[in-house]
Amino acid sequence: MNFGIPYTGSKQDIIASLALNFPKAENFYDLFGGGFSVTHYMMLMKSKRYQNFHFNELIPSTVELIKKAINGDFSYDKFKPEWVSREDFLKNKDTCAYTRLLWSFGNCQRTYMFGKDIEAYKKSLHMAVVFDQFDATASSVLEIKEWPSDVKTVLQKRFYAGQKVAHSNKGMSAGELKQLQVLQQLQRVERLQQLESLERLQKLEQMEQLTPLTMTSLDYSQVTIKPNSLVYCDIPYRNTGKYTVEFDHQRFFDWAANAEFPVYISEYQIDDSRFKLVYTVDKKTKLSPKGMTKAKPEKLYWNGKG
Repeated sequence: MNFGIPYTGSKQDIIASLALNFPKAENFYDLFGGGFSVTHYMMLMKSKRYQNFHFNELIPSTVELIKKAINGDFSYDKFKPEWVSREDFLKNKDTCAYTRLLWSFGNCQRTYMFGKDIEAYKKSLHMAVVFDQFDATASSVLEIKEWPSDVKTVLQKRFYAGQKVAHSNKGMSAGELKQLQVLQQLQRVERLQQLESLERLQKLEQMEQLTPLTMTSLDYSQVTIKPNSLVYCDIPYRNTGKYTVEFDHQRFFDWAANAEFPVYISEYQIDDSRFKLVYTVDKKTKLSPKGMTKAKPEKLYWNGKG
């Protein structure tokens, strides 16, 4: 099961094992919430261990995106995703979290999702799947000019398109075939990723019915921590280039070490005797569009309080 929204550095794949190290408390705080995967998992799977949940993420537009998703604003009966071009992405990514997160390559928030050589193909498939608009490219690749009567939902159309793209090469020139082969290669990895990411937003609508949730967009030190609380911090890792906001690690470590409540911190390595290593887990990291991965150890530290 997927948790939260698509987000670089998400703890989606390892949160279940990390959570085994968290002690029971009345309140759970996720102070560097990012894509909401940790809070989402804890609310769904650990709600009996915590009565209240607090999600905090410094970037306001990301928090608003998650709020809208929980409110159901992205369900297909309300929201038809328009195609976002490369120009649209570059123009709006700094102010629109939906554009920045769902239309960036690997959800990195910096570069556009599709290469220039396949962008037109992806747009054709998007327009056919979402709006039933078949241009010459979509008709050629899918070998239809309208959807079969039993293919009705976006999910069904996306699956149908994926199957067709994986096997279609009829009547194409050598140049077109080469482009299609590139598309097929990407299709196996990305498919219509923008629509799969949208499904992640849609699934958050169920959160309205769960345990009480508070959401803020503050500096971690400004969040008021109630008594009988556990605080988890997935801080920006040192010596990585994937974060868009500068982070003062020493300031954070001083704050966490002096806190009177238990603080658990994810990092690759913390060389500070004030923190205790409690758990190490290998997390797979994607290396290329072909899906090659390697395991890199992530560590969970504790400030010794509580």
